[in-house]
Amino acid sequence: MFPAADVEQLTYIEKVIDECDYYVLVIGARYGSLDEEGVSYTQREYEYAVKNGKTVIAFPHRQPDAIPQGKTDKDDSKRHKLEAFLAIVTTGRLVQYWESAMELRANAIVSLTKAFSESPQTGWVRANLVASESALSDVVKYREENDKLRSELNNLRTSIAPKFDDVASLDTEFKFPFTYRERNAGQKSSITLPAYKFFMDVAATLFNPVTLEGVKVSFDRAITERHGRVTSGYGVSSQRTQIHDVLLHLVASGLVRMESAKSTDRKRSVTGYQLTPLGIKYWQENSYVKSEV
Repeated sequence: MFPAADVEQLTYIEKVIDECDYYVLVIGARYGSLDEEGVSYTQREYEYAVKNGKTVIAFPHRQPDAIPQGKTDKDDSKRHKLEAFLAIVTTGRLVQYWESAMELRANAIVSLTKAFSESPQTGWVRANLVASESALSDVVKYREENDKLRSELNNLRTSIAPKFDDVASLDTEFKFPFTYRERNAGQKSSITLPAYKFFMDVAATLFNPVTLEGVKVSFDRAITERHGRVTSGYGVSSQRTQIHDVLLHLVASGLVRMESAKSTDRKRSVTGYQLTPLGIKYWQENSYVKSEV
């Protein structure tokens, strides 16, 4: 990030932040390089961004202690400083925790989209690329036409969408039998979850149409990683029938819609599942963790 020119690092950092509309902070298990006062440049960045009223979007790791040792600070003093820094970042601010790269990517997309909507900024372009008044007028015209067409399309979708007035709540529980291997032997078990928890487990993969098999892969991972590791074994495999049933329930609830998706061999189209705008909103609202003040 830093230039080769003879410019102090912090001065350069502040200049870059001044030119930014949003400040995104991703925290893993390292405190970072220290300045002469023993404070990391990352913390200095954060403090400067907050001081200057930048919109801060923070993504702390959910389980930093689980990060491989080679990617963590070996210095105890740095670890303590990281813990103190995390306490500052997560106090009085909405943050999104993450564990995998996929979860971080999904959280970043949702958080930035929300920030663009709720805290719009002016942005910037190079002077030689500023559009003419005529071009801007055309853009406004086409945007208005596009908004009108989108509105008509949404109204059409609403009018033809099936109405399910008697759909059970998202608290409705589903039993998911699954198999796994432990000590080279096949084992059977099951887990019972309300529909909304199943939704939260797989929603991050549904921003684009995903086949039933793709949803199953995501849920199998969730059984292993996000439900107390119900088994210490491996090769978890849930049953497609139950997954299909709860997906239909989510479709009827308006959180998921059916779309065309590519098969595994990408040679044919099959039924896929994708989040609706309501599903994105529900996932977004239930993913945010409000820290204690």
